Amino acid sequence: MPGESSKIGKHDLFARLAEGLAAGVTVVTPNVRLARELAREFDTMQAEKGLTVWETADILYFKSYVERLYEESLYSNTAADLPQLLTPTQERQLWESVLKGAELLSVAETAADCAKAWRTAHEWRIDGAAFSEPGKFQANEDTATFARWAKAYRRRCEKDGFIDCAGLPDFILKVESKRPKQLVAYAFDILPPQTKDFLGPSVLFCGAEKKSSKNLKVSFPSARHELETAASWARARLEEGNVKGKTRRIGIVVPGLEQRRREVVRVFARAMDPGHALPGAPRAAAPFNVSLGESLSQYPVVAFALNVLEFSFSEKEFEAMSHILRSPFLGGADAEMLARAQLDAHLRRELGARVSLAKLLSFAGPCPLLRSLLEKLFVLSKEKTQNSSPHDWARHFSDLLNAAGFSGERALDSDEYQARAKFDEALGEFSRLGFLSENFSSREALRHLRRICADTLFQPESAPAPVQVVGVLESAGLEFDCLWVSGLTEENWPLKARPNPFLPVALQKKAGIPEAAAETSLALDRRLTEGWLGAAEEVVLSWPEMDKDRQLLPSPLIADVPEGTLKLPSYGSYRDVLFSSHVLEFVEDEKAPNLKFRTVKGGTRVLADQAACPFRAFARHRLGAEGLEAPSEGPDAMQRGQLLHTLMAEIWKEVRTKEGLDLDLSGIISNSAKKAVQNLGIEGRFAE
Repeated sequence: MPGESSKIGKHDLFARLAEGLAAGVTVVTPNVRLARELAREFDTMQAEKGLTVWETADILYFKSYVERLYEESLYSNTAADLPQLLTPTQERQLWESVLKGAELLSVAETAADCAKAWRTAHEWRIDGAAFSEPGKFQANEDTATFARWAKAYRRRCEKDGFIDCAGLPDFILKVESKRPKQLVAYAFDILPPQTKDFLGPSVLFCGAEKKSSKNLKVSFPSARHELETAASWARARLEEGNVKGKTRRIGIVVPGLEQRRREVVRVFARAMDPGHALPGAPRAAAPFNVSLGESLSQYPVVAFALNVLEFSFSEKEFEAMSHILRSPFLGGADAEMLARAQLDAHLRRELGARVSLAKLLSFAGPCPLLRSLLEKLFVLSKEKTQNSSPHDWARHFSDLLNAAGFSGERALDSDEYQARAKFDEALGEFSRLGFLSENFSSREALRHLRRICADTLFQPESAPAPVQVVGVLESAGLEFDCLWVSGLTEENWPLKARPNPFLPVALQKKAGIPEAAAETSLALDRRLTEGWLGAAEEVVLSWPEMDKDRQLLPSPLIADVPEGTLKLPSYGSYRDVLFSSHVLEFVEDEKAPNLKFRTVKGGTRVLADQAACPFRAFARHRLGAEGLEAPSEGPDAMQRGQLLHTLMAEIWKEVRTKEGLDLDLSGIISNSAKKAVQNLGIEGRFAE
């Protein structure tokens, strides 16, 4: 921990930042969100002084600070001797080339794990020992194998003049670079040796000011109930602040936010923006923000682009083709909306489970705009059949998307526009793989582009929101007026030890890596817990009591926090409001279409529909309403049943008696099967 002489208060830090370039102060933080929040807080302080103009504070993420020094070195006299800095995508591709030929279930996933282990070894200064001769540190098969891969990776970097983000801080220490007059490290709970050496002995340390807070802990029947109550609590505290003329800053900490992000967005939107899902509702900025972004490939505009590119070169499943056909991001979508919907319904009866671009083109006659686009796409897709460089593939992919009218006729909203721009950046990132890779086939090129999009976490920029939903590590150093920390069960907090499997465990423990041992993980989690308790004027710690049928206990780290209760107003949903204000109107309607046939078709399905819902039976069997078909790889359940009945009938025609069983049944069964398939008319749609 830093000594008292190396510390600086937050008030003094902001005073120095207010002096601007003259003070020469640069602040580095352990994560991007903290850098943004600290800069926002400084700007708020300057605005409250009545200033209209001030110099931007130099506050940035530690990794960004290191990369900035490298970029500045590119303009120095020694620029010609500097190695080429690899991007994370290039780094992973280089690892994949090292692992090429190894017997692995997934080379891509193993390459990502190798890159993580490589960074950890450099951060904690165990790379020399970890990559030494096997056996010296009780290396097992995994660590010994990784040591060989690491040596090959290092040789490749030295040979081609590459350097990655893991080795960049050590390299910058050896070259001349323009350093600030005063460097300040803000809210570093973990300080690996590499980071400590890079910051230097003259660095000052600063952190959030501890607040006098009112703390309590509460439990809930389930994790879902806990999250819903946290959302209602955030809304209540936000409204209280607005009534007093001040917008409160409210924080919600959700462990495992990566897995629960969609649930969190759904629950908080229902509590704080109930009309967000209403048709035609204006898209106003939500009062909450979830810190962790989604995979870029999950955004509809990007998913469409990837599907169109894959569809240009190979068959797609019918549902994927259907999404392309009906997508608003396809050219002419608005003008031919109805015609394309009708075409989709028709294709469900005519096509199989997989569809090619040429097959779709042959059915696109009723939609002239669609046909024109598909023809251009088809011609372009045939122009490049040989292996090409990533740069050439990136240009070709752009041409294909332009031919498809990407991204549609209507104007994109803010989120879609930003996702589209980020996809263009992903294409640029993909093209830079040419520094490392040989030529790709179309399949390999699409696989790499899809992986880049899947690995890119993206969140559209929006106006600052008063309610921040963050993960555990992102919450360190943040300050709020009110804070809720959820999921603090005995199993989840403190975190369990998770040593890196590619590095010797003894080395990790010796270096003091928090995840390597239970005691170091406990020490870090205890510091985080203490930080939460002083991060806001009101702090609520909670945990779910049950996980399905399993009882859960609270974390021992919150044992000293007094237990209490929360009194929150009741917030009704739109569904509740509509139901409570309903006015029933009774209309007698005894008229209905006559049945076409005296005997109703459908067998027991008629009775099942009538028992489940009388209107369902009415709609299906009187009005003839049916859902859209979903093409499958083979016959559906009804066809399989009909096929079996027909087969048995044909066999019975040949056998008829007990003595007939003594005949050559193999020939009878084969002929009967062919007749059954012919009678049902499915021999042309499905393989034998």
